[in-house]
Amino acid sequence: MCCLIKYFMLISSMRELQIANLIFFYLKEDYIMNNLKNFFNKNSIIMEYSLLIIGSIILAFTTAVFMIPCNIGSGGVTGIALSLNKIFGAKVGLTTMLINAPLFIFGYKLLGKKFTIRSIFVVVITSVLIDNMNKFIAINQFNDTLLASIFCGALFGVGMSFIFIAYGSTGGLDISAKIINNNFKSIQLSTLLLLQDIVVYILVGVVMGPRSVMYAIIMSFVRSKTMDTIQESLASSRQCVIICEESDSIINEIQTRLARGVTVLDAVGGYSSINKKFIYLVIQRNQLSTLKEIVSEIDPTSFVTISPVNNILGNFKNRALTVQ
Repeated sequence: MCCLIKYFMLISSMRELQIANLIFFYLKEDYIMNNLKNFFNKNSIIMEYSLLIIGSIILAFTTAVFMIPCNIGSGGVTGIALSLNKIFGAKVGLTTMLINAPLFIFGYKLLGKKFTIRSIFVVVITSVLIDNMNKFIAINQFNDTLLASIFCGALFGVGMSFIFIAYGSTGGLDISAKIINNNFKSIQLSTLLLLQDIVVYILVGVVMGPRSVMYAIIMSFVRSKTMDTIQESLASSRQCVIICEESDSIINEIQTRLARGVTVLDAVGGYSSINKKFIYLVIQRNQLSTLKEIVSEIDPTSFVTISPVNNILGNFKNRALTVQ
């Protein structure tokens, strides 16, 4: 009996030791965080659609809480929807969706499958939320319209940046301009966009008043500056020099995970006289953490320098707010 008790105590202690070792391994190797990171790296589509959803929520919130109550105008499809809301009482979200529907149908070949599907996804979510936002939060009149238009511009800039990063769009009259330009090559795209904006702003001015147009211009300016700031923050480039011994593995990971080209030169350690490789590449700032991870995993003894780049000429693709 005594031996049997000792046997069970031994098994129990071994199990506790195994559990302790397992917990120690998870903590030591940062198992959970690494798996989450690998999951999102392998499932970038989840991250992209998450950005689309967040961006859509921001746009819907801004439109429902600030633009409509404060009578702030807008260009494009939103401006048309706001005007029709004033004239006929039509729901802004539903009108936006109905106007965008034929644009996506006729512009499908020009935009491509991926871009069209994601843009439709954004338009549907945004439109539904605009018309139902009052069910989630209390919407009250905001007294300072100027401040509201500035705030609208900032929020729109953030929301649209998220959507563009995830290779989507908010639809709108840009699509109609591309369709017309594709059929009538003699008319420049920039001219079409300008004419469309003028027509919409005239409509908004007549229906909603000239003040609405003025606030819309202020909002558009702030939105543009916000998007430029985010673009510069994400797209600012860095030149990196990596002096290492395990060059082949590092280069392969850079090309696979960062989709960047590299320049490789032979190098010799001045103190150690060991033959090494000098790897030079230019990446965006938001790719730095991945590069550091690659180098530390493959060759922790590598010597790495990173410095900012002001201008780039030649074959370098900016992947910040690029829309495919």
